Amino acid sequence: MRPTKLTISAFGPYAGEMTLELERLGDRGIYLITGDTGAGKTTIFDAITFALYGNASGENRKPRMLRSKYALAEARTFVEMEFVYNGKTYRLRRNPEYLRAKQRGEGETKERPDALLELPDGNVITGDRTVTARVEELVGLNREQFSQIAMLAQGSFSRLLSGRTEDRGAIFREIFRTRPYQKFQERLKDKAKGLYGAYADSVKSIGQYAGGVMAEDGERWRAAVESKDLEAMLDLLEEMIREDESGAAGLEQDLKAVRERSGLLGQRLGEARSAAKAQEDAQRAEQELRENRPLFEEAKAVFEREKGRAGEREQLIGEISRAQENLKAYDEHDRLAADSRACQAEAKGMETLEAAAGNEAETLGLKLQELQEELDRLQTVGEELVAARSAAERLGQNRQRIAAHARELSEYRAEERKLAAAQREYQAADQARRAREAEYQELYQVFLDSQAGILAAGLKPGQPCPVCGSLEHPAPAGRAAAGDGTEERPGAPGAGAAVHEARGDGAAVHEAPGAGTAIHEAPSRPSHTPVTKEQVDAASRRAKEASDAAAKLSLRAGGVKGSLDQRFERMKEQVEAEIGGWKESWQERIRGAQAKGREAFLEEWKLVLEQLDGVLRRQAEAGEQTICGLEEQAKRRGQLEAQKKKAAQDLENCRERRQEAGKARLRAETRRTELERQIAELKKRLPHGERAAAEAELTEHRRRLLAMEQALNAAEKRLNEYSGRVSAAEARAQALNRQLEAFYRQQEERCVICAATQGSLSPMQDSSPEAQLSPSDWVRQLETELAWEGEILERLEAGRNRLHHRLETNRLARDNMVRQQAAMEAARQQWTWVKAMADTAAGEVNGKDKITFETYVQMAYFERIIARANARFMVMSGGQYELKRCMEEDGRGKNGLGLSVIDHYNGSERSARTLSGGESFQASLSLALGLSDEIQSQAGGIRLDTMFVDEGFGSLDGESLNLAVKALAGLAEGNRLVGIISHVPELKERIEKQIVVTKEKSGGSRAEIDI
Repeated sequence: MRPTKLTISAFGPYAGEMTLELERLGDRGIYLITGDTGAGKTTIFDAITFALYGNASGENRKPRMLRSKYALAEARTFVEMEFVYNGKTYRLRRNPEYLRAKQRGEGETKERPDALLELPDGNVITGDRTVTARVEELVGLNREQFSQIAMLAQGSFSRLLSGRTEDRGAIFREIFRTRPYQKFQERLKDKAKGLYGAYADSVKSIGQYAGGVMAEDGERWRAAVESKDLEAMLDLLEEMIREDESGAAGLEQDLKAVRERSGLLGQRLGEARSAAKAQEDAQRAEQELRENRPLFEEAKAVFEREKGRAGEREQLIGEISRAQENLKAYDEHDRLAADSRACQAEAKGMETLEAAAGNEAETLGLKLQELQEELDRLQTVGEELVAARSAAERLGQNRQRIAAHARELSEYRAEERKLAAAQREYQAADQARRAREAEYQELYQVFLDSQAGILAAGLKPGQPCPVCGSLEHPAPAGRAAAGDGTEERPGAPGAGAAVHEARGDGAAVHEAPGAGTAIHEAPSRPSHTPVTKEQVDAASRRAKEASDAAAKLSLRAGGVKGSLDQRFERMKEQVEAEIGGWKESWQERIRGAQAKGREAFLEEWKLVLEQLDGVLRRQAEAGEQTICGLEEQAKRRGQLEAQKKKAAQDLENCRERRQEAGKARLRAETRRTELERQIAELKKRLPHGERAAAEAELTEHRRRLLAMEQALNAAEKRLNEYSGRVSAAEARAQALNRQLEAFYRQQEERCVICAATQGSLSPMQDSSPEAQLSPSDWVRQLETELAWEGEILERLEAGRNRLHHRLETNRLARDNMVRQQAAMEAARQQWTWVKAMADTAAGEVNGKDKITFETYVQMAYFERIIARANARFMVMSGGQYELKRCMEEDGRGKNGLGLSVIDHYNGSERSARTLSGGESFQASLSLALGLSDEIQSQAGGIRLDTMFVDEGFGSLDGESLNLAVKALAGLAEGNRLVGIISHVPELKERIEKQIVVTKEKSGGSRAEIDI
C-alpha cells in the first residue's frame, strides 16, 4: 500500500485545505519529513491512518480532537487520499465528528463521521464503519497493526531496549496480544486461592457443627473436639446418638401407659358428668309435671265447650254464601255499566278519526296534484341531458384535435432548432476543413521549394544539373524553410503557424462545442528546419479528417432538413383536412398566410390554434355548467316521482282508515244499546237497592264466624300446648331415671372387677347401698385423679422433647460433618494439583527460573525479533554489536526477557543498558524494525510499500548516522518508500526528497514537497 496523493482540510495544525502530490516522491527510496517542532510532521502520518481507519495513529488522539483549532468556522474537516495497492488505484475520503457553522442561520451543527471508498472498477462504498471494514479486508491489517508496522514512533522502543522483563512483557502483551496467557495465569492463581478457601471453609464449618453438638457428658465431648481427630469425634457422636435413641424408646413406652390411664379416667369422668347432669334434669322434669297437669285439665274443658258450637257456625257459613252470590250480581252490573261507557267513548273517538282522515285525504289530493304539475314541467330533462353530454363529448374531441395540432407544431419548431444547430456545426467544420486544406497546401508548397533548394545546394560549377543537365548554374534556388519570410498565398492564412503545428511546435486543434474542429494558432517561433514529407503527409491526413467530418455533418444537416420538409408537408395536409369544415373567413385567413410563406403560415396557424383552444375551453366550461344544472333537474325529477308514489299510497291508506273508523263507530253504538238493556233487567233482581247495604250484611256474618273459629282454635292450641308439656316431662323423667340406674349398675360392676383384681375395695369402691356415692361425688374424685395423671404425662413429654431435640441436633451435626469431611477432602486434593499448576504458570516454583507462562510465550516472539533486529544492528554498528536474550542479572522479580549485547571486538557480553546514546538509538531502531518485520509476518506476510521512522537521529554522530541511513536505505530496497520524520540538519543535507512543514505566522501550518 503506497499513498500517491493526500489532501488535508482543517485537520490538526493545518487550518486550510492542502494537497500533497506524494507521487512526486517516487515509489522507492528515502525521503525526509522535516520542519519546526510542533508544526505537524507526525500529523501527516496521522492523516494517512485516519483516512484508512477513522482514527489517528496514537491512542491519545481521538477522532473528535482532529479538527484544526485554526480553521474557519465554515471550513470542512476531511482527509482525502489516493493510494496504490497491488497495482490498482483507490481513493478514500473521510471526515471525523466535529462542530461547524450552520450554512443557514446562526449557531453550530454537528457533522457526523462519514467515509467514502472509490474502488478501481468505479464502484463506491460509503459509511464510516463499512469503509473501515473494507480497508481492513483489502490491506489485511487493522489500525493497531498498521501503526506498529508503518510507523516507528518517537522513543517508543527505547523502553524495549532499556526496560526489564516486566516492561518488555507489557509492551509485547499489547503488540502480540498475549494477555490471554496472563489471564490464564491469574485464573489459575484465583482457582487455587478459591480451592484453598473452600478447604478452609469446610474445616471451619466442621468446627461450627461440632460446637453445636448437645452432649450429656460435656467433658468427654470437649476432649474429643480439642483432639481435632475428626474420626474420633464422629465415633463418639454416633455412640451418643445410639444412647439417646435407646432412652427415647423407653420414654415412649412410659408415655403410652400414662396416656392409656388418662384416657380411661377421662372416659369415666365423662360418664360421671353425664350422670350428674341427668340427675339434675330428672328433678326438673318431675317439678314441671307437677306444675302443668292442672293447666292441662282446664284447657281440655274449654276446648270441649267451643267444640259444641258447631251448628251455629254452619248456619253462619250458609248466610255468608248467599250474601256472596248477591255481591256477584252487583259486580255484573258494574261491569256492564263500564262496558257501556267504553262503547260510548269508542264511538266518539271513531267519529273524530273519521273526520281527521277526511281532512288528510283532501290535503294529500292537493299535494299529489302539485307534484304531477312539477313532473310535467321536468318531462324533457332526460333528453336535454343526453344532448348536453353529447355536445360536451364532441367539444372534447375537438379540443384533443386542436391539442394534437399544437403538439405537432411544437415538435416542428424543435426540429427547426435541431436543423439550425446542425447547420452551425457544419459551418464550423467547413471552416476547419478549409483551414486544414490551406495548411496542407502551404506545407506542400514549402516542401517542394525545399526540395529544389536541396538539389541546388549540391550543384557544383562544371557538373551537370540533375534536373536540366546544364553545366552552368547562374541562379540556383535557395533552401526554403518555414518561418523564413515566405509569402503566404491567398487562401492560406497563418501558414507559418501551420508549419509549426506540423512539426509539433505548439499549435493545437480542439473540438468546437458540439461540432467540428477549429485551429488555434500558437505563437510563431523562428525556425529554419525544412519541412519533411512526413509533416506534409500528416497535414494531408488532418485535411482529409476535417473534410470527412464536414461531410458527415453536411449529411446530418441534410437529413434533418429533409425530415423537416416532410413534417411540414404532412402538417399542411392535416391543416387542410382540419379547416375543411370551418367558416369561409377562417379558411381564407389560413390560406392567405400560406401564400405569404412557410414562417407566416406557421405563425398564423399557431395564433389560430391558440384562439380556438380558448373558444373551445370556454364552451366546454359552459357545457359543464349546463350538464350540472340538468343533472340536478334529473335528480329532482326522480325525487318527485318517489314523492308522488308515496303521496298516492298515503291517500289510499287515508281513505281506508276513514272507512274503518266509520264501521267501528257503528259497531260501538250498537253494542252500547244492548248493554243498557241488560243493565235494566239486572237491577230488578238485586235484594238491596245499594251495593253498600249488601256488603255491610256480608261483613257482619263474616265477623261473627271468625270470632267463633278463633275461640275454637285458641282452646285447641292451649290444650295441645299443655298436653305436649306433660308428655315431654313424663318421657324425659323416665329416660333420665333409666340413665341413672345404668350408671349405678356400671359403677357396681367396676367395683366388683377392681375387688377381684386388687383384693380389696377402696372407700370409693364400696358397693353397699349406704356407702354408694352420688354422681357429683364421682365427678370430683375422677377430676382429682385425672389431674395427677396429667402432671405425670407433662413431665414425661418434656423429657421426651428434650431428648428428641438433642437427637435431631446431633444427627444433623453428624450428617453435616460427614458431608463437609467429603467436601474438605475433595477441595484438598484439587487444590494440591491446581496450586502446583498456578505456581508453575506464575514462575514461583522453588529452585526454578521465575518465568511466567505469558513470558514463556513472549520469549519466542522476542527471539524472532532479536534475530531480525541483529540483521540491521550488525550493519549499523559496523559488525561490532549483536543483541541476545538473557536472564535478568540481579535475579529479582520476573525473568526471561532480559536483553544483553555481545561486543565482537572484545568478545564480551554485557547489559544492553550499558550502550551509549548513539548505540542505544541504533539498537532501538534495529529492535523497532525487527518488531515491524515480525508483526508483518504475524499478519500473514503482508508487505507495506510505505514506512515512517519518527525522530531519534539527533543523538548519532556522523559515522553512526551514515550507518543508520544505510540500514534504512536497505529497507527501501525493492518498491518500498521510507519516510524519516526528523529536524536533524545533517539529514536535510543528505536526503534530497523532502516534505517541508512550516508554521504560519497567522496560525496553523502548511506543507510542501521539495525535490
